[in-house]
Amino acid sequence: MTKTAAVQAEPVDLRKYLYPTMITLIYIVWAVYMTSSNSWGLFHEYWPASLTMAFGSFVAGTTAEGGAAVAFPVFTKVLHIPSFEACIFGLMIQSFGMTMASVMIYVRRIKFLPGVVTWVTLGGILGMVLGTYYLPIPNPYPKILFTFVATAFGIAVYISRWRLNLPPVEEMPVWNGRTKLMFALIGVVGGIFSANVGSGINMLAFIVLTLAYGINEKISTPTTIIIMALNSIVGFFLHAVVSQDIGIVWNYWLVAVPVVIIGAPLGAIVMGKAKRDHLLVFLLTLISIELATTLWLVPFDGEAILVTVLSLLGSAIAFIAMIRFRRTSLTNIKMGNINIH
Repeated sequence: MTKTAAVQAEPVDLRKYLYPTMITLIYIVWAVYMTSSNSWGLFHEYWPASLTMAFGSFVAGTTAEGGAAVAFPVFTKVLHIPSFEACIFGLMIQSFGMTMASVMIYVRRIKFLPGVVTWVTLGGILGMVLGTYYLPIPNPYPKILFTFVATAFGIAVYISRWRLNLPPVEEMPVWNGRTKLMFALIGVVGGIFSANVGSGINMLAFIVLTLAYGINEKISTPTTIIIMALNSIVGFFLHAVVSQDIGIVWNYWLVAVPVVIIGAPLGAIVMGKAKRDHLLVFLLTLISIELATTLWLVPFDGEAILVTVLSLLGSAIAFIAMIRFRRTSLTNIKMGNINIH
């Protein structure tokens, strides 16, 4: 009796078609709109936005800073665009660029932390609403505070990678109701900040993940990219549908969106393949440039200096607390004293 071997076809992985399908649809809709509205001439006037985001989108997909980390300082300090418009542009452009980077993270199965994404995003919705309508930050503080948060972010990266003698971990060492609430609160604070400067919720989440919980930067980075993408979509919706105050920013967005939906996913691919230290050195270089240009181009009066000093002091205290928590929590987990469920 002859036995016939059954040949079983391997299931088709549909996720590999997700990115090319989405990018094709976006380009078709964009090209139809540009043609029907006779908007191709916008490139002649607003090409600096395209050029800025050619680099900014790569940064958005490679690091936890977000595209606004490049767009906001360039727009406000170099192109002299008002902070309000630069913030809206950052949210609009990230809602496409970082969303496409998130799609690439999913397609390439790059590891991230879904629970952290969920709770920070939920808090971020509330924070974005509060920051947009009830807690606006007056000029020139958005520029200064953006630089301050980015600098604090860089210091946290340096401490976590090169000063602490603790190995990074691949999963949250503790995950319970208190942890979920804490990440929701981080989302609220980060959402308020992102509503004013176009970015921030991602950097705050990254700081806590790496300093307090010791998460490997190769995992915390894609986690915060997805967080910023979702938070940006909320901000875009609020300005486009609720407030309807996009105005001239629409023109900047039109000439930049075809660039970022390529640049950000490319950055995500590089982020997934690059060595951990190479990504961190690249990130710290960008932050150093941001700090130097702020000190050079933004005037500081007595009140601004006081706010900066107090903010730095508060950050130092927070960093010490997070590092102590990390050491204590890891020790307690090894001893079996923490409920991780």
